Amino acid sequence: VGIFNCEKWNTDSTACTALGACVGSRKYDTSKCGGGICDLPAMGDGSDGKPETKGYLKPGEYPVFLIFDHSARIYYNTLTEGDVRIQSNICRNGYPYCYAWKNQAFPFSSKLIGNEIYMDCMGKLGGENMLDACGICGGSGPQYHCEASGISYCTEAKYQLECVSVDPTGE
Repeated sequence: VGIFNCEKWNTDSTACTALGACVGSRKYDTSKCGGGICDLPAMGDGSDGKPETKGYLKPGEYPVFLIFDHSARIYYNTLTEGDVRIQSNICRNGYPYCYAWKNQAFPFSSKLIGNEIYMDCMGKLGGENMLDACGICGGSGPQYHCEASGISYCTEAKYQLECVSVDPTGE
């Protein structure tokens, strides 16, 4: 999961239209987190004005959480499921309408859902291209099918080497 500062929200403040700096990330695997709960730390802009934190979150800003699918090379928007809370305080309006970023605050959501493509493998916002089985962005997968073995190949060279050059009699 990547966590970004949003430089520009749409008119109703429900979607980020321009991402800023990456302010945090974490490989999200609940089986490897403490008790099945993973933390997603977001870094803030230091009040000392150091260049290392330029573009990081300032108090009152909302971070954007994107899920990156490495196999397809695409980013998904996320939505929270259930209430968002800080300790015993509960926000029922949904993120990002409450709990803006502040130092040492720990908002909790039971689940992040990512099912809408934010940026595809070509870098297009809202695009639909994904990596195919051959590793080509927007490709249609293996094009060379070997009738003898039933295996499809991404390149003609591999097809020629492993299918055409094999003698079906085994000699």
